[in-house]
Amino acid sequence: MMNDNQMCIANSLEDESTDTQRIVQVNFFDDVDAVDIRKTKWLLNKYTDLIDVIKNYEHSLEQIENGMSAYDLLSAEGSVAKRITGQELTADVTANTVLLKDQRHINYRFYLLITNNIYFAISNIRDAHERLAAKLLFLDGMKYLKAQQYMSREYKKGIHGISATTFADKRRKVIENLAKSLKVNRTLDFVIIDYGRGRNKEGEIGLRMPEVN
Repeated sequence: MMNDNQMCIANSLEDESTDTQRIVQVNFFDDVDAVDIRKTKWLLNKYTDLIDVIKNYEHSLEQIENGMSAYDLLSAEGSVAKRITGQELTADVTANTVLLKDQRHINYRFYLLITNNIYFAISNIRDAHERLAAKLLFLDGMKYLKAQQYMSREYKKGIHGISATTFADKRRKVIENLAKSLKVNRTLDFVIIDYGRGRNKEGEIGLRMPEVN
């Protein structure tokens, strides 16, 4: 029956902390814990955002190759350049543009590494239903209920429709397996939870750029 927006999306996926604990409880790997699961869920939900940044940067490079002047690029990115240089823009347009491009290129390569590792891990999931669920939820960024409804009917020969309960179980299994993969290939090393001053008790989660000498 459900409804009422499917009981507020199954009570917000049974509350994040409870959901994480249920994943850990069925986990076969001793070295994957609740923190790893939390990092994995956060990273998977950021995949489409990272892809957007990558595409925007590649578009900027295309514009440069197509003849956009350094001044035009700097004007479009002015506020970012101010933040990077720590001062007002000067007449030295070329120098500032190079600085901006170099900084963005570091971010670009970093995000490529992260997204490629996620894509590879999902592409290598053996169970067809789990792989499809991961694609819909994380690579495509589809909403939970829409993905659940999509998988309730036959996708193609060999991938039959599954119930809402089975879909929820498949999703948990997917996150569990991806946590293992992303920990083994050290992708989770780049995800940090900051419990420092001014943070709430849950801490703030984000990506840590590797040191560049």
